[in-house]
Amino acid sequence: MENYLLGLNNGKNEVRCALFTTEGRMMASAIRSLSKQQNDEKIAQRDCEEVWLANIEVLKEVLLSSKADPEKILCIGITACGSGMVLVDEQMKPVYPMILPSDQRAKDLCLELRKDMTERKLYPLTRSELRPSQPSMLLKWFSIHDPKIIDKTRWVLSIKDYIRYRLTNEVYGELTEASASGLLNLSSGRYDPYIFDTLKISSCYDRMPEILDSISIAGHISEKTALLTGLKQGTPVTAGYFDVDAEALASGILSDEELCMIADTWSINEFLVGSVSDNYDRMTNSATLSYIKGLYLMESPEMPDISTLDLCIRKIVASYAPEIDCEDLNKKCDTLVARRDPLRSSAIFIPYSHTAKGNDEAQGVFLNLSEEDDYVSLLRALYEGVVFSTIHHIRNLKRPTYTYTAAKLSGSVADSSIWLQILADTLELPIQTIKGNYIGSKGAAIGAGIACGVFKDLKEGIDRMVRTGKTYIPRSRYVPIYRKKYEAYESALLNLLTEKQDMLVI
Repeated sequence: MENYLLGLNNGKNEVRCALFTTEGRMMASAIRSLSKQQNDEKIAQRDCEEVWLANIEVLKEVLLSSKADPEKILCIGITACGSGMVLVDEQMKPVYPMILPSDQRAKDLCLELRKDMTERKLYPLTRSELRPSQPSMLLKWFSIHDPKIIDKTRWVLSIKDYIRYRLTNEVYGELTEASASGLLNLSSGRYDPYIFDTLKISSCYDRMPEILDSISIAGHISEKTALLTGLKQGTPVTAGYFDVDAEALASGILSDEELCMIADTWSINEFLVGSVSDNYDRMTNSATLSYIKGLYLMESPEMPDISTLDLCIRKIVASYAPEIDCEDLNKKCDTLVARRDPLRSSAIFIPYSHTAKGNDEAQGVFLNLSEEDDYVSLLRALYEGVVFSTIHHIRNLKRPTYTYTAAKLSGSVADSSIWLQILADTLELPIQTIKGNYIGSKGAAIGAGIACGVFKDLKEGIDRMVRTGKTYIPRSRYVPIYRKKYEAYESALLNLLTEKQDMLVI
């Protein structure tokens, strides 16, 4: 009988779980959406018990649907979105709701600490700008606005740390995620008293859990968890990965020559690098410690590119071409777009433009429309606009694209050959697709395979678990066309709020 590795992924808005064979075949998967408790526009939090129950549900569903023998699950890997935090007391009960990575309550505090040079003081240690949802800023915020919460707190946990505790009854932190906390000295790989003192939160230093390497065994499935989920008691659980690390790992990224692109509900662009300057004035990106010892991970801000693409395709078809059957809608739109010459229309689409005047819920705007443009022109502009937005965020990484040899891409958009071809033509790099969904869960499972000795190292784990798909090569004929169209997109982006262009908001 086959042996298995299980990957559990706690994202911003959902919990995912997948069971894989040790050769990378997915046996079963499950997903649960999560609600968001939001008291005002700055606060984003969630009930801890809701999240834990969602984890139980996906674990149970995967075991039932796969019909796998729990005895054959060798190890469980875990990953989760970084930033945010869970504060628990001596009895390991939450003293406050789970704070999410999108929380902005500390935004003004970040600006103050940037202005008074605190960020500059800390940068040589953290190699990161201050961000509102980092534990460093959240702990600082509570120390000012609600110190009683800090007084009640025994442990400051990440979302992943908390879920792992519920699985195992063991309390630990993990290196890749801790390196994004704003509290870690990236040179030593440890929490630094100087950072806590500088932020005036020194009382929190002893509330931070011991940090383990990602592939360390951080506990075993408890008797209670086994009863709730069907897992075998004693199954080892890894310390796990920051989700951006798990996704890069499952994309087969092992060197600093490749760009990693995750194009799903949210889009992530990232790369590995060997060194990061500790000079604040030369700061380019916020760095974290990666899944490869000695390399840092750089990532760009995430944006909901692909969800915007899908939603706007449906809006356009419903409004302008209701005769198109919704069955295989994306494939039909791919065919229409592929047949339309990119030079025929100069229409520009800018995604998720909440800056559109008078419409805070807009998913995007069309600019530069002419009487000759039909709904196919809008569809092509939509495809191009999401590509151009992706390129814009890649350029935010502040690394020239010519320094990469190739890009590896995974996610739902990997099914759209025309979108990927436009991306390759515009990025001017080969795009190699990665097969499969649940990319974060697979990365966590690869780490679990190393932790339990199934794989000797990361390369073997990737070789056995990761499957590549088609590679898209830039077409020399189209490169100058998309280069010019991208320049027009950037110009339109800068001038979006002026009265110079006709605008259709959707």
